[in-house]
Amino acid sequence: MLKSIDLKKYLFRMLMVLLFVPWIQASFKLVKVKDLKGAVEKTYNPVLNDRNWFEGRFQNQKEHYLNNEFGFRPSFVRLHNQIDFYLFDKLHANSVIRGKENYLYEYNYIKTYYGLDFIGADSIQNRMKQIKVIQDSLQARNKLFLLVFAASKGQFYPEYFPDSSIRDKKTTNYEMHIKYAAETGVNFIDFNSWILSMKNNAPYPLYTKYGIHWSYYSACLVADSLLHYIEHKTNRNLPELEWKETEMASARFDDNDIEKGLNLIFPLKGPKLAYPKIYLNDTGNLSKPKVCVVSDSYYWSLFNMGIGNAFASNAFWYYNFIIYHSGGLPEQIPNERILKKSLREEDVIIVMATDANLYNLGWGFLENTAKLVHQNAYLKMDFEERLEDLKKYIPTDSTWIRDIRRKAIAKGISVDSMVTLDAIWLIEHEKN
Repeated sequence: MLKSIDLKKYLFRMLMVLLFVPWIQASFKLVKVKDLKGAVEKTYNPVLNDRNWFEGRFQNQKEHYLNNEFGFRPSFVRLHNQIDFYLFDKLHANSVIRGKENYLYEYNYIKTYYGLDFIGADSIQNRMKQIKVIQDSLQARNKLFLLVFAASKGQFYPEYFPDSSIRDKKTTNYEMHIKYAAETGVNFIDFNSWILSMKNNAPYPLYTKYGIHWSYYSACLVADSLLHYIEHKTNRNLPELEWKETEMASARFDDNDIEKGLNLIFPLKGPKLAYPKIYLNDTGNLSKPKVCVVSDSYYWSLFNMGIGNAFASNAFWYYNFIIYHSGGLPEQIPNERILKKSLREEDVIIVMATDANLYNLGWGFLENTAKLVHQNAYLKMDFEERLEDLKKYIPTDSTWIRDIRRKAIAKGISVDSMVTLDAIWLIEHEKN
């Protein structure tokens, strides 16, 4: 009897400890827990004040915070996802489809493969005409416009689609974009058909089971081809992308990005993948162009491997939503002023997308650019652009800044204010 009572006390104490462990972990972070991958909503501990309390917002926000930030939550989520994945064939990732032999897809790639997102031949033909106008305007100023069709996992591995998603194939955005790009004379590279043509002959996997993008090996081939195309079209001598050895290893970088988003405990088994040890053979004294790339996530692999080092500068307009720069320059939010400056100063402008994103190609970039080209509005700097450029330049001119310091002392104002006044005077003088 005593042993039974002791056992109950022991179990009760253990239960209480287990109940308090998440609270202790949330409060003191004693154990380092790996964060969840993918689009995970971050919640913040709300601030208590009179207004939040009496309007009832604090209570709701606090409950939401405690539900999402308790100790070891990522571990519990992974355990839950693992059980559902193996026992119930259920995936906890937005729009992810589990195909045959465990091949993973995003549904958009299956949808576009069958033409379910087709926007119409007339719309695509008009888009290509618009691009041709942009291309001709830039070409007249010795600039290159290039349309790039990235590869597609749906196009590459349709044989692993789940039976439930198979249907009759209709006209697709990809087919019509290729057709009208060729007919209108738009500069384009079709990496989708190129990579597909190597499917049965490539020495290493060009697409992976658990990733949505082209493999790192494919990205190396694409980067090399893109550099040679730009070199040929612009008559510039660019660094060569080279590698002498290739390492075979488990998935790295984004080669299993869908799997990461599943947030499982145990990694999925897959074949070894190829990772060339690349470098840019830069001989110096090269006429590197300034390059702007407006793209979906397919450009990340090229950007992260350092393709920007082959250019004088490389601006990556991610979905035309945020601009990332090579060389560690700060990020920017696109606006008309930045677009005008880019059209004036960049030597090469690339718009790239995989087939699942062709329905909204350019994400507004093409329409905004066409408007500026039609009005010739990007050729000259407006007042604010010119003022900003002068305020950056003046401090680098030793004679000018010395004169400005003298005038600032005489007027009893700061040097920065005098720089602005001199810049404004010059702009007005240029107008007259």
